[in-house]
Amino acid sequence: MDAINTLVLLMFIAILLVGGAQKLGIAYPIALVVGGAFLGFIPTLKIIDFDPNTLLVIVLPPILFYASYSISSKEFIRYYREIFSLAIGLVIATTCIVAFLFKWLFPEISWGLAFAFGALISPPDATAATAILKHFHTTSRLKAILEGESLINDASSLVIYKFAVLAIIDGSFSLKFAILQGFYVVAAGIIVGLILGYILNKISSLLNPVLAVVHSFVIPYMTYCFANALGISGVLAVVSCGLLGARILSTQFSPITRVLGWASWDIVIIFLNCFIFILIGLEFRDIIHLMSFQQIWLYSGYGAIMTFAIIAMRVIWIYGRRLLWHYRIRKDSELVRQSKIYLLHAIISSWAGMRGIVSLTAALALPLSLPDGNPLVGRDIVIFLTFEILFLTLVIPGLTLPLLIKWLKIRTQQPINEMSEARKKLAEIAVHEINKLHDLKHLDDSGRKLLCTYFSSRHQITELFSISEEHEIEQARHHVLKKQREYLLEMWIQNEVTDELMSRLERELDMEEVHLARGEIS
Repeated sequence: MDAINTLVLLMFIAILLVGGAQKLGIAYPIALVVGGAFLGFIPTLKIIDFDPNTLLVIVLPPILFYASYSISSKEFIRYYREIFSLAIGLVIATTCIVAFLFKWLFPEISWGLAFAFGALISPPDATAATAILKHFHTTSRLKAILEGESLINDASSLVIYKFAVLAIIDGSFSLKFAILQGFYVVAAGIIVGLILGYILNKISSLLNPVLAVVHSFVIPYMTYCFANALGISGVLAVVSCGLLGARILSTQFSPITRVLGWASWDIVIIFLNCFIFILIGLEFRDIIHLMSFQQIWLYSGYGAIMTFAIIAMRVIWIYGRRLLWHYRIRKDSELVRQSKIYLLHAIISSWAGMRGIVSLTAALALPLSLPDGNPLVGRDIVIFLTFEILFLTLVIPGLTLPLLIKWLKIRTQQPINEMSEARKKLAEIAVHEINKLHDLKHLDDSGRKLLCTYFSSRHQITELFSISEEHEIEQARHHVLKKQREYLLEMWIQNEVTDELMSRLERELDMEEVHLARGEIS
């Protein structure tokens, strides 16, 4: 089987795994990493050759761009202390701990690769954790902190990773130069990202909806490549570009652009996750076939030790910070009560350190050889350990996190109550504007009555849908639409409507049926 056929077959299997995960109610990265592990035991699959540098450019920009669009900017600002403590402080601490542990276990491997490994394995990915949290009524605070941490820690870890890879290639490292250069690439990356974010998103807002969505896929690549060409952080440029673009999206783009954009980006991100897990699975298969049975067991033990160290470091960091804060506010009864809730969040957050696609991509992007032509010693070990740590942090915390949340019995009515109140105000605004148009003679009595009925009905249906998709009225609505669709199909078969008319009416029914849904895969 050649490389193309192998890729197509494995993409098909990966999509089935994602679908199976959705049916079982588990986070899809868990299914993908398990599937990737099984690839290691299929000897006939063809290895797919790829350029590590190209892989980094293809995968990272859209992943980071999508993540920066998905985060709540107001909550990001509100909880910036918690986010930056985890995304910078914990990342640096974890990188150092893992690097020293790696060097102790593999003394023959360079410090540069040790720190590259520490950097690439240090950032958790919020994808699996937030997918699990969707099934529970946890507060938006916890979700915002995990997503904010995931976004910023990707950027901070990849900056460290970049310097470590440069040290591997150059064979030397200067801490003073790295610090000064680090400040420059970070600051310049953020500034360039904001400038490009404003210009490129402004251009998108002038395009029709389909072209605007197509252009949105170009934006992260243009930003990343332009920043890299200037010698600054392309990662931070993409992140800052996306954060600014998210604000512009809400105010200067049409509704149809946002609907098309979110649907298209959700699909692309799933595709990229499947692609990376396939590549790491094939690399994992190739690596274990070159190892002896004793080496596999030994390195598996090392991976388990490192996984324990990573999880322990996260627990100590989060609990230490929470206990320090609790000590400082111990005399304020209201803050003490609030601190108990935050302690429950800390328990969940400390167990939500699952690694993800950024770690895999960075591991695969390590150079195959040094400038002198010699292979990079230890690259295979890093990929093996990365996959094992990813497997362990996804499967163990990922499958037990729902049980932990249920055991903690966290209760919150905030999401439903606040959303219902906001919808009520929007419905009142609709009635007010309709009456204003009627008073100005822009609407006659029949038009006013029709629009009031329309917005009132939509408000009631939306409220019912938000409470439960299984509500009898919502089920009846779907039943009616289904019968309309069947009747339309029958008319088409009997040649009572043309193909063009069939297509237009079917699209109207589709839009009516899915007007409240967004096709997210958890």
